[in-house]
Amino acid sequence: MSTPDTHSQALLADRMNGNFAALEISGEAFAAAYDTPDIGPHIEKDYKGLSYLSWPFAYRYLKQHFPSLYVAFEEKTLGEVVFGTPGAYYVRPYLTDGCRRTVALVFPIMDRKHNAIKELDGRAISDNCQRGAVKAIATFTGLGLRLYAGEDIPTEESNGNTQRAKASSAKKAPATEKPAIQASSTFDGKQSLVDFCQANPLKYEDSKACQMAVKNTLESVGLNTGANVKRPEDFANTITTLVAAWTKDKGVKVTKAEMTSQLDAIRAACLSSTTETIAACEKFHAAKK
Repeated sequence: MSTPDTHSQALLADRMNGNFAALEISGEAFAAAYDTPDIGPHIEKDYKGLSYLSWPFAYRYLKQHFPSLYVAFEEKTLGEVVFGTPGAYYVRPYLTDGCRRTVALVFPIMDRKHNAIKELDGRAISDNCQRGAVKAIATFTGLGLRLYAGEDIPTEESNGNTQRAKASSAKKAPATEKPAIQASSTFDGKQSLVDFCQANPLKYEDSKACQMAVKNTLESVGLNTGANVKRPEDFANTITTLVAAWTKDKGVKVTKAEMTSQLDAIRAACLSSTTETIAACEKFHAAKK
């Protein structure tokens, strides 16, 4: 029987070896973030005159464009995010929605003059985690990636011209093309979570216990409150993360492939309706008794 430490090390090894459900961002969403003029007013210059986006604004626009995503770091051991040796220290940031994730970048730990740091302290680790987070956001979403390519950030006017050109092109498109599916404007994520907790499909002690579990899950995926669950995708990320946490807490033994398949089924149910979500979670719970 594995101990908590050996189990944790096994999980770390899986992540390092790329054994995880991949987070995918569509090409359209990436291109829109890459071309957004939003970050323009917040671009600053360092002592060399190089442009950069400060980490508070990087996080702000990450939540604006991709509200279910947040930055996490690979861990050498639990709670230890720094890898390497003196003069070659680095951190490994990645993006995740709580269930799926990207690969991790390798971000070297440097001082403000971009020199490698030989002696670590808490400030150096904190500063470089913030910088690494900004680069991960740019790399995987496109937000601010232009800065790393040395390109200018589009202005509102130029972006407007681009959008008008796209709209004009769309009007000329053949009638056989199908329009993109739009998210329902009537989706109420907060009410969906309320209904889910009242149904309590994972059979917590009571609906209040379910509410507390959902609250903790919202915080873990960076949404904090039900009012921030504005899209079906946010609801799906919350519920699948909750199910994964419930499975771990209950010590349920399940293969990685099986768990991924079942979470995909629950995610699909979440994107369909709250009723189907509850039914899918009840089915999941019944199978794990």
